[in-house]
Order: sequence, then structure tokens, then C-alpha cells
Amino acid sequence: MEFIASLPFWDVIENVATKPWLLLALFALMTYFSEDMACIGAGIAAAKGWIPLPAAVVACGVGIWTGDVFLYLSGRFAQRTGARWKWLRKMVTPTRVARGKSFYDTYGSFWLFLSRFAPGVRLPSYIAAGYVGWSFKKFAFWLLIAVTLWAPFLVGGSYWAGEKVFHYLSFYEKWAWPILIALILALLLIVKVLLPSFTWRGRRLLLSSFYRIRRWEFWPIWAVYPPVFLAVLWQALKYRHLTPFTASNPSIPQSGIAMESKGLILDLFTSPHPEKMRVAQYLRLEENEDLKTRQSAVESWMAHSQLDYPIVMKPDLGERGKGVKVIRHQAALNEWLHAFHGESIAQEFIGGLEFGLHWSKSPSEAKGQIRSLSQKVPQFLTGDGTSTLEELILNDPRAVMMAPYYLEKYGEQLSSVLPSKKRFSLVEIGTHARGAVFTDERDLLTLSLAETVEAFSSKLVESNGIGFGRYDLKVPSLKDLQQGKGLVILEMNGVTGEPAHIYQPGYSYFRGMWDLCSHWNRACKIGAEYHSKGSPTTPLRAILHTLKQHRSHSWLEADDLDYG
Repeated sequence: MEFIASLPFWDVIENVATKPWLLLALFALMTYFSEDMACIGAGIAAAKGWIPLPAAVVACGVGIWTGDVFLYLSGRFAQRTGARWKWLRKMVTPTRVARGKSFYDTYGSFWLFLSRFAPGVRLPSYIAAGYVGWSFKKFAFWLLIAVTLWAPFLVGGSYWAGEKVFHYLSFYEKWAWPILIALILALLLIVKVLLPSFTWRGRRLLLSSFYRIRRWEFWPIWAVYPPVFLAVLWQALKYRHLTPFTASNPSIPQSGIAMESKGLILDLFTSPHPEKMRVAQYLRLEENEDLKTRQSAVESWMAHSQLDYPIVMKPDLGERGKGVKVIRHQAALNEWLHAFHGESIAQEFIGGLEFGLHWSKSPSEAKGQIRSLSQKVPQFLTGDGTSTLEELILNDPRAVMMAPYYLEKYGEQLSSVLPSKKRFSLVEIGTHARGAVFTDERDLLTLSLAETVEAFSSKLVESNGIGFGRYDLKVPSLKDLQQGKGLVILEMNGVTGEPAHIYQPGYSYFRGMWDLCSHWNRACKIGAEYHSKGSPTTPLRAILHTLKQHRSHSWLEADDLDYG
């Protein structure tokens, strides 16, 4: 008891020891300053017989619960009055608040419960819950559950162990996080690996995860791009300019890093020989026009262009195929327009084979270069009369790699059995992220194809200064492709339009990195030449701002709808 007796508050406790109700109130108030010290003191006071143990637990529990509720309310107050505090507005942006709200809506109950047992995170977690406006009822309920476990543990521990509990608490605070992390990892291993391995479906999904880790074509951008960042940095040193690539397409904002309008790029195109290479007919729809106005505009455009269903609808600022839908009837069009309100494009549906063709030309070159040609092959399955759609997806050696996406997309159809030899299209658009397979078709390049692309693209260079990009196009057949005729452009991507052939299954990581770095090296070279002729580049700060916008942009209200 020597350590306890030396504490500054112990004299006060001894003085009121004859008044249990006052002592309980004191311990409850002490939790506002030090929860752990108050609980330990209450347990020792109960061991001395000054207060009943159950009353000590309740007093400390009430003090902890009300103190944490105060933290939540402090966060709520700061949110409502934060507009007056300039420093707070800079730190807590609407984007961060939205992310925080999403986090608490998804993991709030678990995190709140965990934080009660994890030193160092209680105060910021509770204030943040209030600031983002997480449900007070949920906060109060899960906090009550956690406190109901924590207060008896700490008060009871000190009741039975006395001053030794300080040693145990010190050990706990030192090792709490490693132990919690180990427990979480063990739990994830059990839930994500061990339990699924007992079922065929689980084993196939584990195989899907293994394939996606093993094959770099499925890696996230942060895992793929480090060598590219180094290559671009080298080019920046070489040309003594931080962002030379942003001048490679002077007529496209930032040369197509992100957030560029597909429609505005298509507006720049002209077709000198439309029978050989042209742009698919399209209509741009403005943001926030009312539903009837947009419906009428699409219908009038279809009639004027002599088009019938199907057509294609896509966000004007879309990416990776998000929101792109093949619309086959009026009801599906109305549903898409009702779901998506941003700037969008209605486009002629083009059948045939889809390719990604990368062309570039610097001002000093007499002719441009086709450095990549890739076919984009949509995924389909063939029924056998006995297997369900889910079984076909999980059994297919390629489809299983995209199984999580397909199983979510076709959730209501998974139990249906496909008739024998019946084909089921998993994806209709040539987007890798949606399941299309990219193949390296550079062997199909011919002089006729190169001449057609050169005639079309040179006009872009002369009139608009577009010298670097990947055409996404369709063509009736391989023969037409090699003869350089019947090419129809769906859209063009600027500097971020990667050479798609590198994503062919089995393509070497090192070859892919070499080709990808060469892609950015050439963008820097062409941009540096345009810059030397007066074309402006984009400052790094502006690029980072664009990427931030891109990351937080709500691509899609319409992404997961089924348009039949």
C-alpha cells in the first residue's frame, strides 16, 4: 500500500471513506481525468471495505460511459461550429468527413468496441464518431457493452490483486496492440482462409485470390507503378522539367492524366476517309439536365442518326468501364438516365472485334509510330445443361480470377442452370477491370493499317496538337483490320492510355515494366518537344489536385445496375 498511499488523491479518499456515497461519486468523477487510476483506486477501496465492490464497478462504469459520451458530443459540437474555425476547415475537409462517415457506417460498431481495449485511440475515435455524425444510439449502445466488460475487469482486478494491478496494467498497455493485432490476424486467417477451405466454393475463391496475387496484370496501381515513377523522374532530370509528359497532347487538359472529357476529345476528331477510319456517332449530355430533356435528346439523336437499339451509354468522365452499359431498349435507357445525372455520352453501338491501338508522333518526326496493338476479348461461358452459373464461373480457369466481381454482379442469376451449348456473356465491353482479356496482337500490324492510322492521326497533330494516345476502336474482322478499313473509334485515352498488350496473360512482368516505362519515356520526349515550341506544361501541384479529384469523384450512381 506504500505506492497507493503516496498518490496525491489518496488522502482525499481516506477522508471521505466513512461516506460511501461520496466516495463513489468521487471515483466516478475521477474517471474523467484518469479512467485506469480511478478504477484501480475503486477496487482497492472496495478491498478495504469502504465501498461495496458492485457499487464501485457501477460508479466507475457510469463515469467512463458519461465521459466518453461527452467526447462524442464534443465532436458533434465541433462539427456544427467548425465553420467558424479556419484551421479546422483546412484539416477536416468534406472529403475526409465523407470517408470517415463511410468508415463508421461500415466498421463503427467493431472499431468502437475494440478501441475501449486499445490504449491511445479512445479520445480521437470518440470525437471523430461525433464529428462525422455517426449514430448516437449506436455509439451509446456499443460503448455501454464495452464499458460493461472493461469496468468489472479493471475494478475487480484491483480488488483481488491490490497494487499488483499497476504492474499488470503497465504490461497490458505495453503489449495490448501487438496482442490485439495478432488476434485480428489470426481471426482473419481463420475466417478468410481456414473456414473457406472446407467448401468447394471457398477453395475456388481462395484460388482466385492466389491467381490475382500471382499474376501482375491484376495488381493495383500502387504495386505496378514504382518503376514507372522512377523512369518519369529520370526523364524529368533529363529534360530539366518536372512534368514534360503533360504537354504531349496540347489540346487535351494535362494531356489526359485524369478527369478529361471523352466527348471533348471526340469533338476534335475529323475523318478524312470515313470508310477507313471514323468516330462512332455520339451525343454529349450535359450535367443535371432533367430526365425528360435527356430522354428527348437521346431519342432525337437516334432518329436523326438513323440508329436503333442497342446503343451505349457512358459517363463522360468515366474510367475502367465504370457505368458503361449497352442499352437494348427504352426502359433500360430511362433507368440509366435516372440513375446517372453527370455529364454523359450516348454512342452508337458498334459490333465486331475490339482493339486498343497506341499511336504517337513527335513534332520532329515525319511519321508517327504504332507501338501497341491489343485485342480486347470479352469473357463468355458455355452452358452444359447441368452446372449453375456460379459453378461455371468458379470452374472456368479465367473467369475464376474475376469471381468476386462476377458473383456480385450476377448474384440473382447464380443458381440458374445454362442449357447445353448456351453462351452467357460475362462482359460486353473491352475493359480489363470488368473481365475482358487483353492479348498482344502486334504481329497483326500491316503497312495498310499503319497508313490508315497515320492519315487520320496526322490531321489531329496538324490541327489540334494531339500526338500521344491510345485509340479504343472496333473493326468488323481481322482481315479489315489488316487492310486498314472499317476502323471505328469509340474513344481516345491520353498519356494514361497504357499499351494494353502488356496485360496479355503470361506477359512477363519485366517486359511489361520495360514497355510501360518506354511508354512514359516517349510521352516525356514528345511533351518536351511541344513545350520547347511554346506548349505549356502542368505544374505538379495541379496534377496532384486533379488526381485527388479523380480519387474522390463519384463515378457512378449507375455502375451496378443491370440494364438488360
